[in-house]
Amino acid sequence: MKICPVCKSNRITLYIGGYFGKYECKKCSYVGNLILEKDEKKKNKKRKDKI
Repeated sequence: MKICPVCKSNRITLYIGGYFGKYECKKCSYVGNLILEKDEKKKNKKRKDKI
């Protein structure tokens, strides 16, 4: 999951394609090539361990 580095929203879309693409946050209008990525599998695994 891609996450905005400014507002931490996951409403990220590809703004300009290519190998070094830029991303746009639909919530705060951030545009840049730096984004955060979160691994969903680890999050789901932790939830299963707690149950």
